[in-house]
Amino acid sequence: MNKLAPWQKITLMIAAWIGIAILFGFAYTQSPLYEGNQNTKFLHGLAQAGVGYLQDDWLANTVDPLPVFSGLVNLTARINPNLFYLEYFVMFGIYVFSMWGILTHLFKAEHNLVKQSLFLGLIFLYHSRYILVGVNNRFGVDLSYLHNGVAQQYLLGLEFQTNVFGVLLLLSIYLFLRRRYIWAMVLVGIAAIVHPAYLFSSALLTIAYCSILLWENLRASDAPRKLSPRVIWQSTRQSLLLGIIAMVLVLPIIIYNQTALAATASETHTQAMHLLVIKRIPHHSLPEIWLGSSAYLQVGLIIGGILLARKSRLGTIMLVMFSGAALFTIIQMITGNLYLAAIAPWRVSVLLVPLGTAIILAAAASLAVDLLHLDQGRLRPVVVGGVLFLIAFLAYKGYNQQQYYGTSLRRQQVNAMMDYVRATFQPGDLYMIPPNEAELNDFRLYTGSPILINWKSHPYKDTDLLEWYQRVEIAQAFYNAEKSDQEAACQLLEEIEREYEVTHVVVNRKDAALDCPFISSTYDETRFTIFAIERP
Repeated sequence: MNKLAPWQKITLMIAAWIGIAILFGFAYTQSPLYEGNQNTKFLHGLAQAGVGYLQDDWLANTVDPLPVFSGLVNLTARINPNLFYLEYFVMFGIYVFSMWGILTHLFKAEHNLVKQSLFLGLIFLYHSRYILVGVNNRFGVDLSYLHNGVAQQYLLGLEFQTNVFGVLLLLSIYLFLRRRYIWAMVLVGIAAIVHPAYLFSSALLTIAYCSILLWENLRASDAPRKLSPRVIWQSTRQSLLLGIIAMVLVLPIIIYNQTALAATASETHTQAMHLLVIKRIPHHSLPEIWLGSSAYLQVGLIIGGILLARKSRLGTIMLVMFSGAALFTIIQMITGNLYLAAIAPWRVSVLLVPLGTAIILAAAASLAVDLLHLDQGRLRPVVVGGVLFLIAFLAYKGYNQQQYYGTSLRRQQVNAMMDYVRATFQPGDLYMIPPNEAELNDFRLYTGSPILINWKSHPYKDTDLLEWYQRVEIAQAFYNAEKSDQEAACQLLEEIEREYEVTHVVVNRKDAALDCPFISSTYDETRFTIFAIERP
């Protein structure tokens, strides 16, 4: 049989990558636009793209904490918003191929098709939405802990957003293992540029890479016991080069954060940090809240992966990252430092947990192949064929399940109300919605209408954070009063209209007994009522 030409090999690799990316994307599934954190991460970009009247929204005019990602959102929305789904498929592909490549390299399975297929099948298995939902519904066990990080942080989620760019760090690790050092470091920088929350993880990866290369170069020197300046320079210059590349890449985003998001005053900044860490995101930022049985299980997965990979570069990388995260987590727990809590050094777990789980499962699979001789004789096509069938089955089930996202009666009722707003919105309109109503988190992006505020989406500049909370409090005060004290609710509504020029109020229909002389009902269906405020 003739060998394939280089271009044919490349073509086959690209075709395989596209196919597996699509299958994995369907197995994992995506939610419809705009869901979850997209309501926060997409706002600035969609406003810049001229979607609806979002450019008039107060939050869209606060300091953008994600300028690079907002640029991507802006460009994508101008071309075709459906491309967001395609962009996530690209990220899915990077994720699964990086994990697969790391496992294949670690267990030296480059020429063992059975082991490679089992590794891939296992990755699909514990990421499959069909499996996750089925196990959770039947046994009450949340298997997402096997690939998510601690503190409700994760690489992959149901929607395309900034955190998924952490898959570039996994690809970076794979490229480093394959000795593609420059590209590995470039990806470390890109991940941090797109999502600055990865700056700490990127720093640990940089330290790990540079330390490994420095140690290996020193050991390979001709005179390890008599290190001359020349030998030291030759041994350290590669590490220094990678460190410089990383610093050059992330320096712009560091400067941006230190200027655009700089503290305005010490007391103001402290208040804002307390508000962000203690009130808004304690589930992400406070170890005393998230550190429980599931977190200990995930730490066990990480340690298990490190032990199994201890004789490899991967084991060293994971050990450096785990040690750095553990050290700064302990420091935060001892000192209670709010700034360190906001940085969340434990975010490194979004890389380490899926790696640890994958290594443990791959080690078991590799051992089974060796003991049972699954890669020999007639068993080989049976195993490979079975894995391919499993992958196709999980992708099919995930695709079917994805069709039901957003089809519940409650979701249809919410969408019907928001469709009305989108169809009747006029320039200058400003809607007030219940700030803590999770079902209305996507009101702003779905309708293209500015809103007064909601709890889900918040700014990052200290002064903006304080104003955001002030808006949340006055809006929530109105909705609390609306249920019990009509006179107080009307007085609050007058104050809100004067202060913020709100033109419409959305209330739950069961609480819609509001009877103020300056409002009139414009929408009254099933679950929601919309009142228009009649200005004098």
